[in-house]
Amino acid sequence: MVKFDLLLLPLIGGYIFLITSYFTKFYHQRLDRQRLIFNSVIAGVLISIIGLYLNELLKTECFICFRKFFKFIIPLQYDGLTVSFYIFLISYPLAKIVNKLFPKNIALYWNIQKWGDEFEKLFWDSLGDENNILMITTKSNKVYVGYLINVSEPLKNSHITILPSMSGYRDKETQVFKITTDYTDTLEDYFKDNKTNKLEDVIGITIPTSEIVIVSKFIPELFKGFKEKEESRIIPTQPEKPKRGRKTNPEK
Repeated sequence: MVKFDLLLLPLIGGYIFLITSYFTKFYHQRLDRQRLIFNSVIAGVLISIIGLYLNELLKTECFICFRKFFKFIIPLQYDGLTVSFYIFLISYPLAKIVNKLFPKNIALYWNIQKWGDEFEKLFWDSLGDENNILMITTKSNKVYVGYLINVSEPLKNSHITILPSMSGYRDKETQVFKITTDYTDTLEDYFKDNKTNKLEDVIGITIPTSEIVIVSKFIPELFKGFKEKEESRIIPTQPEKPKRGRKTNPEK
């Protein structure tokens, strides 16, 4: 007869693996409780298969001392408890081994490409690329133009840090981008003095992704061309002169 109480420890082990391994951690922190429990069951089954295979290996003479010690730390005499507890214990080391084989940056990139939204994919593809400039518009119509220097882990409360080259706002009626602050001179001074590592502390701006409504790639040449065309359309007009005509006598 199956002892369902012994399945609790492998289930907890599956959950520990899912929230520890980089490949599964970020995806499962976004799931609802029911889906998380279901995936924990699947992970627990897979870990149990690995654990039972390792358990057969531990029956050899070279591991006999280890098996005796393992039984010693579980004084309860209950059929199947030793194996169940063993599967629970190996879940965390297995997750750490997977993290060693596949570093965090690789796992994060894989998660973003498979489960991330379009904003997250664009952010991670643009991260650290000084030639890949972005224009970001927030809910308050504030606009920042620059390149990304930091992207948080893809959790619920994620954020980005941008090193702006200019900032401004969008006109409420026309939605035209109006520049209010130009950071170009400041950036050039820091690059000349080799103080680029301090730029994030000086002008780096952290924006929650929940506040971002529009993200687009920014091409300075195109922006300059559009701005010149816009300025050329604004032609100063002369005030209209009153027309000269024959005065009439109101009494007649």
